Amino acid sequence: MSAGCREELGPVQYRTTRVTGIVRAGSQPVGGGWVEFHPAEGTVGNLRSAPVAPDGTFAVDRVPVGVNQVGFQDLPVDPALGRIFRPLSSPIRRTLIEGPPARIEIDLLEEAIRFSKTRPGGA
Repeated sequence: MSAGCREELGPVQYRTTRVTGIVRAGSQPVGGGWVEFHPAEGTVGNLRSAPVAPDGTFAVDRVPVGVNQVGFQDLPVDPALGRIFRPLSSPIRRTLIEGPPARIEIDLLEEAIRFSKTRPGGA
């Protein structure tokens, strides 16, 4: 069995940070489901995910520093709203920096409005 590039060169090193936050729909916390951080726009790293607690909070370790696409799976929200924020198609981006844990707040209603304005025929 021959070794692959990863074994020959060693693991790819990348900077990471811890991310904590809360998910809301307007003023109401959205609890349940999963949050996923996917490296985007040239950011190097691995997908990181964590459950969303009943109070809407989450904590994710080892999230790549740089631009990340933030998506959600199995949120207890209207299916039309949930479809917008599926992992790999979510319009939400957050730039994370190295240092103390990042804290982010995501309001799904605000993000949906922002998304609708960027689509052809949007407001």
